[in-house]
Amino acid sequence: MKSFRVLLTTVCAIALPISSLADLGPIVITPTRTEQAQNNSSATVYVLTSEAIESSGATTTSELLRGIPGVQIDDLFGNGTQANISVRGFSSTANANTLVLVNGRRLNNSDTASPDIHHVFPKDIERVEVLVGSAGSLYGDQAVGGVINIITKSPTESRHRVSTRLGSFDYRGIQFNSSMKLSESLGYRLSAEKFETDHYRDHNAEENSNFNGMLEYSRDDDNFFVEVQKIEDKLELPGALIEAEYEEDRKQINPGFVDDFINEDTDVYRIGYERSFGRHNFSIDATSRETDADVRQSFRDTPSPENGSIDRKHEAINPKFSGIIRAGFDTPYVIGIDLERTDFDLEIPNQFFTTESSSEQKIDSLYFQVMPYLTKTLQLTFGMRSSSLENDLDYLDALSTQVNTEVEDDVTVAELGLSYLLDDQTRLTFRYDENFRFAKIDEFQQTEAPTILDTQTGESFEIGIDITRGDQWVILSIYQLDLQDEIEFDPTLGPDFGFGPIGLNTNLDKTRRQGLTLSWLSQISRDFTLKTELGLVDAKFESGVFKGNDISGVADEIVKIRGDYQITNFIVTYLEVNYTSPMHAQGDNANQSDKIDSVTVINAGVGYQNKAWDVSFRINNLADEEYADFITNFGFGAAYQPSPERNFMLTAGYSFE
Repeated sequence: MKSFRVLLTTVCAIALPISSLADLGPIVITPTRTEQAQNNSSATVYVLTSEAIESSGATTTSELLRGIPGVQIDDLFGNGTQANISVRGFSSTANANTLVLVNGRRLNNSDTASPDIHHVFPKDIERVEVLVGSAGSLYGDQAVGGVINIITKSPTESRHRVSTRLGSFDYRGIQFNSSMKLSESLGYRLSAEKFETDHYRDHNAEENSNFNGMLEYSRDDDNFFVEVQKIEDKLELPGALIEAEYEEDRKQINPGFVDDFINEDTDVYRIGYERSFGRHNFSIDATSRETDADVRQSFRDTPSPENGSIDRKHEAINPKFSGIIRAGFDTPYVIGIDLERTDFDLEIPNQFFTTESSSEQKIDSLYFQVMPYLTKTLQLTFGMRSSSLENDLDYLDALSTQVNTEVEDDVTVAELGLSYLLDDQTRLTFRYDENFRFAKIDEFQQTEAPTILDTQTGESFEIGIDITRGDQWVILSIYQLDLQDEIEFDPTLGPDFGFGPIGLNTNLDKTRRQGLTLSWLSQISRDFTLKTELGLVDAKFESGVFKGNDISGVADEIVKIRGDYQITNFIVTYLEVNYTSPMHAQGDNANQSDKIDSVTVINAGVGYQNKAWDVSFRINNLADEEYADFITNFGFGAAYQPSPERNFMLTAGYSFE
């Protein structure tokens, strides 16, 4: 932590002398679940604005998120189709410890599958808000390392755009976006996309179609919306490579995986209503998301004999009141209820047995947050959440024993924070937040009956500073995240049938993550902008058999440096460098193998926009680095999911009214 303190001192010494008045940030929703003109809470929030998204050149949402301080992306296929998203130091359980939202709607699943950010159109995104740090009081289950909230554009103007896209690996796609105000009160937004690609690996072709539509009605103090999304995705699964295969031919697949695939159909329906009562608001929304998948998934050298299925259904109702209470001083508040119902059914045949599991889960929560202004410059944040879980489980454990049981639990967590405005351009923050997450159905599968995984709990401490001076701003946070009963796979557990222990999921002893996140933007000149984003984390086991070891799959340092240069009024170019430090392969918590080498990936692009036309050209992995974003080693040797070598994407669009 000494290096963190030195860096904090250095940043402040450089930033504070810079003069000139500016605002502390853009509109944010995530730290309070209500819209604020700027982030006045005690939480650290990094915001990607619509301008930053437009100029980024990113073709997928996972590309947008890569490089945000504290965020680590492990992309299985290098195309954003299946990406694990971690905030503040998680690896194999990243998708269960990072909450991902779209307009406040949960994308996380009742199993550990990755949230489906692949089907959020970058062109539809108004901004991305990343709350780095625990948010258990406000968001509950899974908001352990942080919360990513993707805010899409509202139909506030008439605009239409059609675009086509060509790229490496025979990528061919077309997209249509339309938004229109049909009347003063009624508007719609439609997006449709279809693409085909072979991707980088052999047997990794994908066909995808995606439609999203929203109808919004606003009049006086009332707002009503209906949203529908339909997705069809057909994806061939190439499987992982052992080291010899990886070194021989990174694109190949093991013969056991030649018939593997996953074909998913997803339907999302959402309806919402909001009414304003002066300084108070009431809102309620209801969501239904259902995914039906046909899948064939094999072990190495042992192809699955037939297709299986994965079916997920998630329903939620979220009413809340928010506003400002005047009781001697203004007190913003939010109080609400989160009601969630999830059904999960899985059946995957293989040569030896059929993996089966099902879960019916109910999570009911009551929460509140108040943010009283103690003085004109000092604001307090206090909140609590009480959640109850009922989970009916039916599954085969790691030894194929049938388990039918019910898991119930009650959790109460709290948060406390202070935000102090040192001046109009400098904000200091302190925050304490408790967090939790419930075990997932597929985590129970890899246990040995009668083991029942306990609820993971933890607490987070952090201090932060936001500084804005003219054409420069800095957001910095130093944190410590302590977890009890962290749920993780331990390859040293379980019976040994002659090949070593089979490995089981378990509740670990105490774990700790200490770190720093920094985002620093500087407008060097009228035409040139430089941005540096840094995430440092020291993730350790604090007790137990792995005491003192690094938590596997977590990079100690992730750095992104990006420069944007405006060549003319119509042409802008950029260069970005992404560095990931060495780390132990995911699963190697014993730290028995050498660390994976560091990776430096350089991306570049150029964009042209003039009147109705826009053209962008992006090159990923400019230096043709050979690496793998996703490497596992659970005691049976390293397994690699190779990332693409140099590749490009060309997009041309035409906008009209």
